[in-house]
Amino acid sequence: MSVDISIIVPYLNEEDNSAFLVDSLSRFFKENSHINYEVILVDDGSTDGTLEFAHVLQERFGEDRIVVIPLGGNQGAQVARNRGMEQARGEMIIFCDSDDVLVSSGVKELAESLTQNPDLDYAYGKVAMTDEDLNPLEGVGSIGSTFEESPYEMAGYHWHTMGALYRKSYLEKVGPWNPALTGSQDWEYQARVKLAGGKGLFVDTLIGYWRQHEGGRVGARKFRPDYVRSVVTACDVILSGARANGKFDVSLQRRLAKKLIIHALESGAHGDQSLRRICLSHAAAAVLGDPSFSLVIKGIQLSPSWFDEMIWNRLYAK
Repeated sequence: MSVDISIIVPYLNEEDNSAFLVDSLSRFFKENSHINYEVILVDDGSTDGTLEFAHVLQERFGEDRIVVIPLGGNQGAQVARNRGMEQARGEMIIFCDSDDVLVSSGVKELAESLTQNPDLDYAYGKVAMTDEDLNPLEGVGSIGSTFEESPYEMAGYHWHTMGALYRKSYLEKVGPWNPALTGSQDWEYQARVKLAGGKGLFVDTLIGYWRQHEGGRVGARKFRPDYVRSVVTACDVILSGARANGKFDVSLQRRLAKKLIIHALESGAHGDQSLRRICLSHAAAAVLGDPSFSLVIKGIQLSPSWFDEMIWNRLYAK
């Protein structure tokens, strides 16, 4: 069977979410019976009954519709997505997490945009943040917006992971998801999508619902050293890619340096001086040749520990 769109879904220990997943897939297939989809479920080392459940889904919807790939161990969502891409048969690819919901009409609009415009490499739209029952969160806007083709915007976040539909041929040029990252995977991948020079289109339509499992704690922040180190790596990759592709200037330097400074303050406020030094060192390297901003970083490097706590608490007071 020919396949138009491959939906790649990494998952881990989703047994408690099985009823939701069945309902979501049933609705999606019913509303898109005229389009050839495949859903690639990549099991990232589940230790409950999720893998067995995935095979039940395969029996229910058919092997042409549901492809099950066991990774054989917990390797991370980025590795799972890469494995899904390797086996995807669709001409177009979209990424979605197992506990989120795609909106059929929105995905259809993205597909139509790519079909009708052969020069487009990807199309993207909006993703709404909701509670577990898909009720929109009050005061929280959707993710998805246009951007300018400028170096500064290469490090922007203009679509959610499930908000974009890509031509598979273009993703082969972009390359795989970065397996070294434990955080900011989608931000770094999005930057590489832009840096690869493809043509994208923003479609003002709803693509999916991003479910927040902790309700009102959406804005809560928990310090994770592995996440901060991942951000440092992502910034280095973006900076290197921008230089290599001629999409590099002072505005991008400063944008990435500011991000690293924020994480330096976070690390210092949580007592991790080693990680603080790493963040500031990479921030200084990012703005090398920018005397005024380098001076700012130097000042922060020499500041006392209470400075980090004061600034961090003012920025992200609970």
